[in-house]
Amino acid sequence: MGFVDARFSPDHANRIVGHGYGGSLHFWTQDCSSQEEEKKDDDMMEEDALVSARWVANPCVTGHFRSVEDLAWDPEGEYLLTTSSDQTTRLWSEVSCVVNGKKVCRWMEVGRPQVHGYDMTSIACIGRKSNHAQSDDPTAEKEPQHRFVSGADEKVLRVFDAPASTLRLLHTLKKLRDPATPTSSSATPAEWRVERAFLPSLGLSNKATVEIDVRESNKFAGPTIPDEDLGDAIDPRAEVSMEDLKLPMERDLGATMLWPETRKLFGHDSEVVCLDSYLASSGSDAPLVASSCKAKNDVASAAIRLWNVKLGKCVGILKGGHRSTVSTLSFSRDGKYLASSGKDRRICIWKKSDHLSAEYNDSCEYQLTTAMDSAHKRIVWSVHFCPGKPNILVSGSRDGFVKLWRIVEGDDGSLDMKEMLKFEPLCKGNKKSEPVTAVSFADFISRSDDGIEYGLLSIGTECGRVEVWKVPISENDPNFDAKLVFSVPANECHFDSVKKIAWRPVGCNGDEVLSPTILTFATCGEDCGVRIFMLQVSRKV
Repeated sequence: MGFVDARFSPDHANRIVGHGYGGSLHFWTQDCSSQEEEKKDDDMMEEDALVSARWVANPCVTGHFRSVEDLAWDPEGEYLLTTSSDQTTRLWSEVSCVVNGKKVCRWMEVGRPQVHGYDMTSIACIGRKSNHAQSDDPTAEKEPQHRFVSGADEKVLRVFDAPASTLRLLHTLKKLRDPATPTSSSATPAEWRVERAFLPSLGLSNKATVEIDVRESNKFAGPTIPDEDLGDAIDPRAEVSMEDLKLPMERDLGATMLWPETRKLFGHDSEVVCLDSYLASSGSDAPLVASSCKAKNDVASAAIRLWNVKLGKCVGILKGGHRSTVSTLSFSRDGKYLASSGKDRRICIWKKSDHLSAEYNDSCEYQLTTAMDSAHKRIVWSVHFCPGKPNILVSGSRDGFVKLWRIVEGDDGSLDMKEMLKFEPLCKGNKKSEPVTAVSFADFISRSDDGIEYGLLSIGTECGRVEVWKVPISENDPNFDAKLVFSVPANECHFDSVKKIAWRPVGCNGDEVLSPTILTFATCGEDCGVRIFMLQVSRKV
């Protein structure tokens, strides 16, 4: 996207730093070998030597340069996807490196699946690893692993599949972090996956095959990592050390690390606002995606659409719940409930009809079973179901309060929402109340000696602060009191509104695990930043 500025190093002018418009810092170092050859000519002026010198690109610092609107973890927790108003979707993974003689892991951008022409608004992962042999088969009933859906300031949802080059790179990074990692399908991607995607000069859809206009535009776009070199750098059959690993540069991220677009989902009448997905933990159930768009203060435009991405069709339209834009959606872990809320301050609980097939082949009917009018005094920015307790819901609002709700189901199938707890974040800045913009439950439950269960809840606020609270989720807790577990220091928080919080999926949540556990969660905000935190907790209160 071009450079804004560049500077030579002040000492020997043998390094250059450049600032790219796309929010990246670029570094080049003068090739010493070529410099020695030039010194043989005593008559060569210093200025001529700099002009004729060979400069080698070094790894650069990358990141979003506009508000980061949404993020989503890979269902296996292998990588993080973020989407932003800078019209890109970026892939982050842990990269092993050596600092002061010690091996450490740092999160770095290793892919840029989508470079779009509209501001991005939302993202959801829909591919899950399966124990079946056909887990990476595009013709299987379930979605293959490494697939996501994104929404932008347009009426279309777009579906993307990971290319083979990205999967090999992710497998190599995993092997460097843990040499005992067994060879998986990521190391030898299925034959149906393309090697890389290509973006036409005047198009918005990443193509799986190169076109003439792409080849012509690449002549003038500068050099990138050739396909064969990229393949050699991340060949899973070769033993690659941390020193030999070649990560994609800024130019390569936007050109050679794109994911092919496999499908478009049409149906919304205005720009997409938010997404959420339900992934069945077992069986052959297809993933279900819920989406909302900007409403025009009427029931029809405030409808929620349900999608079977595998079939590429809308399998349900949920009407009658809202009259204003739905700003947040959340499926329960078992897919039985869908919670929605937004500008009308109403929280709706949609229940899946029991008599319908879980495969969502022809239709998927969720019925509005209960709703809480004026659940908060101001707009509700975020709702989220507790993974370990599908009937526990949390909501965060601009009124500065976090509320915990219990969904009670009657014998006749009717639902009722009961408010369990109401509290404010500890940090309020200089305001009387600090708007809560993001809430998220961890897939983690701790228990006290008397059997009381507690959930771990992260909260993000408009001023950028992030807090982690312990909240009771048992029916037999007489106190119902929330306790602050951890407050992220101000210098490590966002300095503008937190847009989304998501906990990294964990592999084991069994009751037998009582030792301290390391949990990871990611946050994104309007300050253009993505932050990843690690928290040590114990299952025993």
